[in-house]
Amino acid sequence: MGGLDWRDLAFLVSGGLALVGIAFVASRVLRSLRHGFSIRLQLFFAIALTSVLCTGLFGLFLFDEVTARITDLLDERGIVGGTAEVVRDFGPRLSIIAVLLGAAAAFSAFLLGRGVAQPLERLTHAADVIAHGQRHAVLPAPQGREVRRLTAAFESMRRALEDRHAIEQFVADLSHELKNPVSAIRAACEVLIDEGAADDEAARGRFLRRIDEASTRLEVLLHDLLALSRLEARGIVGAGEMVQLDDVVRAAIAAHAGKLESRRLTTKTRLEALRVRGSERWLRRAIDNLVSNAARYAPDGSAVEIDLASDDRFAVIKVRDHGPGVAPQIRARIFERFVTDRADTGGTGLGLAIVRSVAEHHGGDIGLEDPEGGGARFVLRVRIS
Repeated sequence: MGGLDWRDLAFLVSGGLALVGIAFVASRVLRSLRHGFSIRLQLFFAIALTSVLCTGLFGLFLFDEVTARITDLLDERGIVGGTAEVVRDFGPRLSIIAVLLGAAAAFSAFLLGRGVAQPLERLTHAADVIAHGQRHAVLPAPQGREVRRLTAAFESMRRALEDRHAIEQFVADLSHELKNPVSAIRAACEVLIDEGAADDEAARGRFLRRIDEASTRLEVLLHDLLALSRLEARGIVGAGEMVQLDDVVRAAIAAHAGKLESRRLTTKTRLEALRVRGSERWLRRAIDNLVSNAARYAPDGSAVEIDLASDDRFAVIKVRDHGPGVAPQIRARIFERFVTDRADTGGTGLGLAIVRSVAEHHGGDIGLEDPEGGGARFVLRVRIS
């Protein structure tokens, strides 16, 4: 038996590649029958069919020359031998042409599909992220006029829905949270007026303190709720300034020094000098809320640990207390409005929601960890630039 020459080898290799390509395309087609045809696959078929059609049309112009070549070979070497020679001569070339056409169609579809499908896939991913709760996730930079118009329309729709949702949520939350302090004030006033408790000095003092506590809670609640609603509706003004974040953390700790000392709480800090681009006012508010939250739940005489370090493109602030931790039933919703431990009578349930909104407006996020030794550790990440 003679060895394989280049034509036999080329025929076998191109045939194998063609089978692999056909199998891959067939698997994609079967998958698309269930999930729908992707833009890349549609482009592949469009380019492949166009290539085959153009090749066929080009072959019609060469048909006479090819026929004459086949006739000469048949006359020279006989019917059987001539036929084998024709197949041997033209077969490898035709198979290489077919493989090259398929490869060119696939490569062209990949390039075109990348330019058309990738922006849509990134926009779809951003929509999924927003649907899962990250309402202020940054939309991808649009590429191309059509995608730019689609992104602008999507952003406009999102803002309109956010405004509508914000109003509805604001009214519902406000009516729900005002119920308890208003009821407490009304009940205390009724006792003082209708039951004559105003004449009893001890009773009068007790009910007036209740009114004072309820009114203070109302003031704090309204302040936090209006701040959160303003932040979510209007965004952050002046978020382009450079902020020395370690100085902001030190200022927040100093502001809570009295509360920490009254509970005999010590602070353990590890602060890296970091500058971020954002709003100093809102970053200070977020850190204040985290420190205040830790001071509220930390046991008397324990420590509050505050770390600041860089992590890739983010500044990471970690605030830990050694308290009871977060109850399992509220862990998944801890950063939502008015979600708080029922045993907590001093908070409004808005502090961590404000922290989350500030983090999202600064290109970051907020998370909760369970450190060794108990307690809770909140991790605030802010994009450095």
